[in-house]
Amino acid sequence: MWRLVLRSPDSEPREIDVRPGVNALGRLSVNEIVIQDPSASRRHAEIILEPTTDSLSISDLNSTNGTFVNHRRITTTAALQSSDVIRIGQVTIQVNRLTTVQGLGGRTFSGTRSFDRELLLESLDQNTMLLYEVARRLNTVMDIEKGLAEVNALIKRSMGADGCEIILKKDFSNLARRGIPTLLTDEAVENKAASIVPDLSSRITGELLLTAGPTRVRAALCVPVIGNEEVLAVIFIYRAGLNIRPFDQRDLQLAVAISHQTALTIQRTELLEQIRREERIHHLLQRFVAPQEAEFLLKDYLQNGQLPRLQERKVTVMFSDIEDSTKLAERLGMQHFAAILENFYNDASEITFKRGGLIRYLGDGVMAIFVESANHPDPEIEAVQTAIELILRGRTTGRLDMERRVVFGASIHTGKAMMGYVGTEERAEFTVLGDTVNVAFRMQEYARPYKVLVGPATMAAIVGKFQTQRIGEVSLKGREKPVQIYEVALDNNPYFFSEGRL
Repeated sequence: MWRLVLRSPDSEPREIDVRPGVNALGRLSVNEIVIQDPSASRRHAEIILEPTTDSLSISDLNSTNGTFVNHRRITTTAALQSSDVIRIGQVTIQVNRLTTVQGLGGRTFSGTRSFDRELLLESLDQNTMLLYEVARRLNTVMDIEKGLAEVNALIKRSMGADGCEIILKKDFSNLARRGIPTLLTDEAVENKAASIVPDLSSRITGELLLTAGPTRVRAALCVPVIGNEEVLAVIFIYRAGLNIRPFDQRDLQLAVAISHQTALTIQRTELLEQIRREERIHHLLQRFVAPQEAEFLLKDYLQNGQLPRLQERKVTVMFSDIEDSTKLAERLGMQHFAAILENFYNDASEITFKRGGLIRYLGDGVMAIFVESANHPDPEIEAVQTAIELILRGRTTGRLDMERRVVFGASIHTGKAMMGYVGTEERAEFTVLGDTVNVAFRMQEYARPYKVLVGPATMAAIVGKFQTQRIGEVSLKGREKPVQIYEVALDNNPYFFSEGRL
């Protein structure tokens, strides 16, 4: 018997037994396997089970966004094996061939694995889509309790678990009292190992076990949360009932990947708590963000205990993002693309902070904000200088990637916008809102490759300072009226180079 396990960031895993013959996959409800993802075509692919040979294969049906098997896009019919992973959009489909026992590859997985570098890399590689959603949810968490609650909910939904316990290091002495088997937690804490037990009742004796309502816990999975070679917490996940699916190798990889993000969240929130307790909070924050952003963030916070709220300001906004980043990531792999993105972020941050700007990372690009201040009286000029230096650096082969030039551009617009922090102290996020931001963002489509484009208000402030040429009026998505744009020359710009900015 062949069974598919469908996983997506927004729903619990689904198990589907493959029927003999043709099984259609796609968004339409009439498909045998419905893929609820906007990247899926209405009839996206077909999985064929040949009953006489019990063989499984998949064919893409000329879908728009492609079908991937083990990270490779298929163009012809591909044979499937147990443990293969199909990806359509953000939905991953694990292929299992079951024999007499339910489990991965026809057997139930049990035992322990050392939580080493290889297990972590393997787990991150197998769960890149889900980790994007996990990271998005956790990156803005500033309170440990809220962070652990978010992790708990993510684990139960993504793994279809009945329960999850996350125990911090300070509570390790109370593990047995909370009904969590020390046989598993000792492996996690003392040996830094991840463990799966298909049936607790056959392995644990003499210990008080957790219960899920009236039903006794059966299958369990336990992983350590490790940061800086130290066990920061233990995650204990369980399923209850008699006829339940045991945890398998794929579940273990997913739990390890989430534990890695949990470690980052714990470390970040612990650092923030330490900073709040110390009188030198301003100086400590300056190690991680530009001094201007720390000053803006803390000015009211240190006095009133509140983050600066949204207020109208005149701003100059610069956007820059990498062209066709999704295709580039698929072609190069997530780890390779992540290295390119990190280089891009580092360059953008360094140049922006040097000129008094604030910065936000936007997946495959950045938004930099420049506001007039005593030390930076000409934000429009600072924004243009930032864009020029960023492109002159990044367009050189070897700067962002050793083998290729990475294509991007920059667009700049000046005007009124709402600027400040939204959310609570635990989940605060710096943002800039308004038409000025939207115009600058939409101008990007005309800025590639390697162009610096500015809107009319920015142009008025830099006349005579840079060599420019008028592009003309362009239509921007979401706006009724066209916008006049101008291109700033990258080379032979006397004002820029006379300032010694490079």
